[in-house]
Amino acid sequence: MVSKNHSVERYIKYAKLIRSQVELIQKIENRPIAVSDWIQMAIELGRQALVREIGAKRIAESIYPLVDGSGQLKPYVSFPAGPATNLLLGFTGTYNSLTNRERRFLVQIISELQNLHRKNH
Repeated sequence: MVSKNHSVERYIKYAKLIRSQVELIQKIENRPIAVSDWIQMAIELGRQALVREIGAKRIAESIYPLVDGSGQLKPYVSFPAGPATNLLLGFTGTYNSLTNRERRFLVQIISELQNLHRKNH
């Protein structure tokens, strides 16, 4: 029971981190969220999740409202998660900044985001 509550606390912490990043981008930089922003968030959350053993589904659930609300995931739902991830990483110029393990985990996150999109649309 304690570990479950601890897990929820971490989830809430990540959700707050995402909200603060979004607020910074929108208020300070005076611009809307771009694909590169949510990909970078997914990458950073993925790195933290690998260290803390948090699953891809949890990360996807925490950033899904941002991604779905921006409408930027829709074009990538029709591709398998691997190629979609490679397209996104190439588009944002972040492919080479990831290790193979991080890339594989990001594919899992993108797959979960695609599943959430399909489920909700």
